[in-house]
Amino acid sequence: MNREVVAHTERYRIIKQPLGLYKANCYVIIYKDVEGEKAVVIDPGLHAKQVMDMVGKAKVTAILLTHGHCDHVCAVDGVYAMTKAPVYMHAGDEELLHAKRRMPSSYKGMFTAPFITISESILDVGGLSFYVYEMPGHSRGSVMFQLEGYLFTGDTLFKDSIGTTKNYNGDEQSLTQTLRRLSFWDPSLIILPGHAEITTLGRELLYNEKLKSYINTSDTGRPS
Repeated sequence: MNREVVAHTERYRIIKQPLGLYKANCYVIIYKDVEGEKAVVIDPGLHAKQVMDMVGKAKVTAILLTHGHCDHVCAVDGVYAMTKAPVYMHAGDEELLHAKRRMPSSYKGMFTAPFITISESILDVGGLSFYVYEMPGHSRGSVMFQLEGYLFTGDTLFKDSIGTTKNYNGDEQSLTQTLRRLSFWDPSLIILPGHAEITTLGRELLYNEKLKSYINTSDTGRPS
């Protein structure tokens, strides 16, 4: 199952579990307020029942999507049906919900639940405050969510790798600009990526050769 608690602070704990064929990381943030235990779900990619098992008895206050690719959204409808929690996604990826592409049968059901469009701003949901960064490249509507010292990067940045642009609505130039932007951020940020292990931004800036090649890309778009 590979479910693990990857952060535990005085205010909340963050649970990570890879789901589905592509092992996309789903995150659940459990916290408490005066009404009891609450949860924010990030990228419910598949198996809504497993996602709700991560949630436990907490009340889901929001479903946040880093982008609209199938392996990150196919459990949205199931979680929404059980919780009626608002769904948040960037409008740039709405087209992905209607695009016809070849994919495994378990991923053919994109979501139809209503969603609230987000842009770069502060997003307050259920007592938690996230900063939303617009970070296109892997997809047109890719975003990152920052909760204090934790950065949910979706499929833009991984440990020792970066997201591909060789997919529907990916863009190489946008990804270059996005990754260059990351190079100016706090290196102590803890990266919670869309796949594989957690890491820190500082580590990736030092050792992630793919990231470094994009940061050092010349204006011609070629590595310098």
